[in-house]
Amino acid sequence: MEDFVRDLRYGGRALLRAPGFAVVATLTLALGIGATTAMFSVVNAILLRPLPYPDQDRLVELVHEAPGLGIPRLLASPAIYFAYRDHSRAFESVGLWDWDSSPVTVTGSGEPEAVPSVEVTHEVLPILGGDPIAGRGFTEADDLPGSVPTAIISYGYWQRHFGGVDPLTQTLVVDGIARQVIGVLPQAFRFFDYPADIFYPRQPVRATAAFPSFDGRGIARVKPGVTLRDANADVARMIPLLMEEFGQPGARWGDAQFGPNLRWLKDSVVGNLGDTLWLLMGTIGLLLAIACANVSNLVLVRTQARRPELAIRSALGAGSTAIARVVFTESALLGLAGGVAGVAVAYLCLPLLLSLGGRDLPQIMTVAIDRTVLLVTLGTSVLATLVFALIPVLHFGLSRLQLADALPRGGRWIAGGQHGNRARHLLLVAQVALALVLLIGSGLMIRTFVTLRHVDAGFRDPDQVLTFQLAIPTAAAPEAGRTGLPTPEQALRMRQSILERLAAVPGVESAGFSGFNDGLPLDGDGRSSYVYAEGTAAADGVASPRELQFVSPHFFETLRTRLIAGRTFDWTDVYQSRRVALVSENLARAEWGSAGAALGKRIGPGRTDPWSEVVGVMEDVHHHGLNLPAPETAIFPVVPSDTASFVIRSDRVGTTGFLDDLRNAVWSVNASLSPAGVQTLGDLYHRSMARTSMTLQLLAITGTMALVLGLIGVYGIVSYAISQRRREIGIRLALGARHGEVRRMFVRQALALVGAGVAIGLGAAAGLTRLMKSQLFGVSPLDPWTHLSVALVLLAAAALASYLSARRASALDPVDVLRGE
Repeated sequence: MEDFVRDLRYGGRALLRAPGFAVVATLTLALGIGATTAMFSVVNAILLRPLPYPDQDRLVELVHEAPGLGIPRLLASPAIYFAYRDHSRAFESVGLWDWDSSPVTVTGSGEPEAVPSVEVTHEVLPILGGDPIAGRGFTEADDLPGSVPTAIISYGYWQRHFGGVDPLTQTLVVDGIARQVIGVLPQAFRFFDYPADIFYPRQPVRATAAFPSFDGRGIARVKPGVTLRDANADVARMIPLLMEEFGQPGARWGDAQFGPNLRWLKDSVVGNLGDTLWLLMGTIGLLLAIACANVSNLVLVRTQARRPELAIRSALGAGSTAIARVVFTESALLGLAGGVAGVAVAYLCLPLLLSLGGRDLPQIMTVAIDRTVLLVTLGTSVLATLVFALIPVLHFGLSRLQLADALPRGGRWIAGGQHGNRARHLLLVAQVALALVLLIGSGLMIRTFVTLRHVDAGFRDPDQVLTFQLAIPTAAAPEAGRTGLPTPEQALRMRQSILERLAAVPGVESAGFSGFNDGLPLDGDGRSSYVYAEGTAAADGVASPRELQFVSPHFFETLRTRLIAGRTFDWTDVYQSRRVALVSENLARAEWGSAGAALGKRIGPGRTDPWSEVVGVMEDVHHHGLNLPAPETAIFPVVPSDTASFVIRSDRVGTTGFLDDLRNAVWSVNASLSPAGVQTLGDLYHRSMARTSMTLQLLAITGTMALVLGLIGVYGIVSYAISQRRREIGIRLALGARHGEVRRMFVRQALALVGAGVAIGLGAAAGLTRLMKSQLFGVSPLDPWTHLSVALVLLAAAALASYLSARRASALDPVDVLRGE
C-alpha cells in the first residue's frame, strides 16, 4: 500500500512538472469520454431504461398486419377492442385510445385555449399506472354513450388552470361540452411523449363498431407468464370471431391475410430508432478509441524521454513490475483526470445532442446523466486507461533497460529504439484507419442528406406556409352536455367563412384546409382505405390500400402542388356533394398507365359504393418521409368533420403580428375557437429530415474530431522523428543534400504510414458501413466514389500535416546541429 501511495505522489508530481503534456492528454481523453457519456445517456434513457409504467414488460400494443396487401402495420378500432376484451385468454386488460389526439378547445375562462388531450377507454390509464392522486379514475359507466361528461386532468394543468384549488369542484367546457373534473393524475405521470393535459372517455359504441376499421390505438396487459408468441396466437384465434361479429358484408379478407403483429410496448415506443442510436454509439466508441491511441502515443513519447530515469531505477534494483507500475500509475492519473473532465464535457454536450435529435425522440424528457450513466463513465475511464496505457506499460515494463541507456552519447541522452518507433507507428496507422471509417460514414450521410434535399416533396417554399389545427365541435352525434352546437354543414360553412377572412389578411396569398386533421405533407399522419378503380381487376377482389384526403378548394394551390391534368375542386363540388375526385400521379399511372388517361375514369372506396369521377391529377406528395415513396392518394372534396388543418401562404410568416392577425380573423367568425399546433410547413419538412440530420451532424462532428486527432498524430510522428534524427539531418545537409530532399524524405515516410492506415480503413469501412444501410437513401454503403474521395482527402490532409512538420528539418543549420551533437 505504501508503494502504491508513493507511486501516486510521484506520478502526480511528474505530471505537474509537465503541464503541457498533462493538459493535452487530459483534454483528449475528456473529449472521448465526455462524448461517450453524453451519447450513452441518450441510449440509456431511450433503449435501456424500462418505461415508467408498472409491469411494463407485460404491456403490448395491439398491432396487426395484412401481408397480402403489403401492409405491415394496422392499428386497432372499437370493433377490435370489443372482440379482444370479450374473448381474450391472454390479456388481463385491454384499452383503446384515440390515436389522432388533436388539441381540444377549452372556453369559459378568458381567451379560448387549445389544450392537448386524449380520448381513452376506462382501462387505459390504469394499465399505464395513471391512478389519480385526487378524485377517481374512469369506470365502465363513463364509457357508456349518454353518461355524464367527465374529465381527468394532469397535475400541471391543475396548477396552471385552477391555481391549485380543489379540482373536483371544477367544470371544464371542452369543445362546447361541460365536463366535470373527476380526478388529477400524479405529477410524474406522462402519457408516452404526448403532453396531454385533459383525458376524457372514448365511449365506443358497439352497435356502430365495424371491421375493417383502424381508427384508434390499442394497448393491453398480458397475463403473467404469457409470451408475445402466446398473445399473437390468442389474437389469431379471435380474428374469426371479430370478423363474424363486426365484419362488413361482402368484405373479402382472405387474400389480405389479415393477422396479428403485436409488439411489446417498449419496442413500439422506440420504433426503429434503436438502429440509429446504436450506430451513433458505435461511432462515439471509435472516436474514443482514436483518442486513446492519441494519448497512448503521447505517453510513449513522454516515457521514451524518461528512459534514462527508468534505466537508473532498473540499475538500482527496480524490477520490471516496478517500472511498469510507474508508467501505469501516471496513466491512471491521466485516466482519472480525463474521466472527471469528461463528465463536465458530457454536461456541456448533452443539450447540443438533444437539440440535434429534435423534439420527436421518444422518452427525451427522461434523458439525464444519472447514477447509471456515471457508473458507465467510470467504467469507460478505467477501460480507456487500460487501452492507452497497455502499449507503454508492455514496452517499458517488459523491456530490459541497461545502465548504458542512462548515459549520454554525443552530448545527448539515448532515447528511443526501434521497438518504441514501431509502437508509435502502429498507433498512428490505427488512428488513421479508424478516422477513415468515421469520415466515410460522414461522407455517406452527406450524400444521403443531399439526395433527400433533391427529392421533390410535392410542395414549394414551405417556410412561407403556416399551418394550424382548428376544431369546431358539431351536433352530428348528440352527447350529454353538448348544446348549442352547429350542424355539420354549418360547421363546414363556418370554416369557409374563416378561410375567406384568413385570405383577406394583408400579405396572405392563399389559404385552404384539409379535413380530419390529416393530409398535411410529411406530418406522418393519414388515413388509408381500399380504393377501387372501376373496370380493373382489383374491382373484383381486394383493392390496394390508398391514402385518402379530403381538401377544400385552394388547398393544393396554397401548397403550390402542381396540377398535372384536369382541374381542382371548387365550392360547388363541396356543397352540391358532387361525386368527383382527384388522384395522385402515381395512382393514375398504376391504374391507367398515364396521368391523362385517368381523367373521366371512376374510383370508389367499395364495389357497392357510388363511384366518383376523376376530374384532376395532382403531382405526388410525400406524407410519411422523403425517404419513403409518395403514397398513391385519392383526394375528395372536404366533408363535414369536427377537426381540420389549415394552411396559409404568406411572405409574412414568421413576422411580428402575423399570427395575431390570423387569430383575430378566426375570432371574427367565432370567438370560442383557438388555433392549435401552429407551425410552418418548413417545420414539418425539417422534422422529417431530423433523424438523417442528427446522424449526419454527429458523424460529421466525430469524423472531424477524428481527422484532427489523426493529423495531430501525423504531425507529432514527423516532429518526433526529426528530433531523434537531428544528427543524420545535419550530416545530410553538410554533404550537400537539398532542403527539399530532406522534407520529402519525412513526408514519404509519414505518407507510407498513412497509406497503410488508409488501406486498412478502406477494408474496415467496407464491412462496417453495411451497418448504416438503414440510414442511407439513394447511395450504397459501398459507394466507391465516397470511399475513394474521402481516402484521397485524408491522404492530402496528412501530406499537408507532414509537410508542415517536415519544414522544421529543412530549416536546421547543419553547423549548429553538428556542433551540438
